[in-house]
Amino acid sequence: MNSHDDNTSNCQPSSTVPDTRLSQQAVKIATATDFVEIAKQIQDCEQYVSANACSRLHLIVKQMQYLKKQAEEILAQCQRDVEVHKLPCNFVKKPGNTYYVYQRPDGSNYLSLLSPEEWGPSCPNIYLGAYKLMADMTWKSEDQLPEWNRTDKLVQQLMSTPSFLPIDSEENV
Repeated sequence: MNSHDDNTSNCQPSSTVPDTRLSQQAVKIATATDFVEIAKQIQDCEQYVSANACSRLHLIVKQMQYLKKQAEEILAQCQRDVEVHKLPCNFVKKPGNTYYVYQRPDGSNYLSLLSPEEWGPSCPNIYLGAYKLMADMTWKSEDQLPEWNRTDKLVQQLMSTPSFLPIDSEENV
């Protein structure tokens, strides 16, 4: 029977039962001020999230305004390019060349190969401006060329070197 007593001792509950005692902090009863603090914290979080969303939306609106301005500038340049392309001329236009716009006494405009300097004082018409025909068949006015040339130089440097160059047109030109 001793063997039976040994078996009954094995049937006793194990000591691996989890401790069900709670810490003092876990049994703390919430007070009315705790609920007020929680509500205030939630309200503060909502205000922070709202302020963050507003800030990000302001940035997006500024970007949209900038993109709208760029789109308007592109459309204006396209209109100008079409107008310059439609000007009468007696030659084949080639990219890379600069052409000159003059106005006749009757008010009509035309494209010429001759600059005002080449005409000299005998130029019979009013000089309106110079345009360079670009490889993509767009026109750059003479006042756009210095900036375009600086940017083009930077682009050529970026394309010729595999390493990253800082994009600061003033320092890299």
